[in-house]
Amino acid sequence: MLRALLRFVGYVGLAVGFVAFIVDGARYIANNEWSFLAIGTAVDAVLPRSYSGWEDRAKLHLPAYLWDPVLVKTLAAPFFVGATVIAVLLLLLGRKPKAQIGYSSRD
Repeated sequence: MLRALLRFVGYVGLAVGFVAFIVDGARYIANNEWSFLAIGTAVDAVLPRSYSGWEDRAKLHLPAYLWDPVLVKTLAAPFFVGATVIAVLLLLLGRKPKAQIGYSSRD
């Protein structure tokens, strides 16, 4: 049951990543300039109040070496890349285990 749920959410995430890629591509064709939806912008659009509060708390409580190079670059990454990576990880977690062929069952 959990594997089916992970696979379902993974496929939905893959579809969301693909749609975001198509929208970014259409924006590129229309503007003739590469501009993509960043992860931080997408999270801010969906959760406006909690995102700004989370960002302030992270700046206060996390070390500077973790906030500035890691999280800032992650939040500036394209949304379709983040959605696709998370979807692929969920699909890998939801796959069936490999068959135990060639191993003795008499141990």
